Amino acid sequence: MKRIVALILLLSFLLAACGAPAQATPSVHEDALFTPTAPATETPAPPTATATRTPSPTPPGPTATETLLPTLELPTLAPVEPVLDVWDGQPTYLADSQPGYFFRVRYRPDIWGLTQDSYGQPALGHRTIEYCILAPAGPRGMAPGMQVEHDTRKIGTLFFEVNVVLLQGVRQFVTYQAADKIIFTGFQVNFVDEIDACLADAEAVLATLTSIPESQATPVP
Repeated sequence: MKRIVALILLLSFLLAACGAPAQATPSVHEDALFTPTAPATETPAPPTATATRTPSPTPPGPTATETLLPTLELPTLAPVEPVLDVWDGQPTYLADSQPGYFFRVRYRPDIWGLTQDSYGQPALGHRTIEYCILAPAGPRGMAPGMQVEHDTRKIGTLFFEVNVVLLQGVRQFVTYQAADKIIFTGFQVNFVDEIDACLADAEAVLATLTSIPESQATPVP
């Protein structure tokens, strides 16, 4: 009888132990999986620099045209003119010339007129080519940007040093120097248009260059 009672108690204990619900132990891994995370903050991209177009420099406008001096006032042709007239003057290189001598050139009065240039100096002005002028010229410097082409040519009976002055390849004027063992003198030919015709007529005058005693000269007053 005691054995039956003990067996019943043992069975009751076992049944009571099996019927109690087991408590769930929270898992560390499960908590980590379900822990809410803050939404990732997106870093804004730096603003793209907008290319700015730099305007090209404005090209310079046309340079102002140099104002030409008034044309020379030439003497009126006489009804009867000599075939050649004379022009006497002091040599432009006095230190290299014998004292007491002048230069003399001969010119056609129907082509040239003996007058004064814009600076009040004696000069020959062409009658049909405007701004074609033959005037005495001494030593001078060149303005910046000028180029000079040198040449030596025989014009008439003398050898002349010929200097063509250019600006950006364009002829501006031409100078001529010559010596005849007595005087050393120079001339300058200015022009604007018809350059070759102007130079040809000027060289026809220079071909007559010679020296004369001052007592025989008739210089322009």
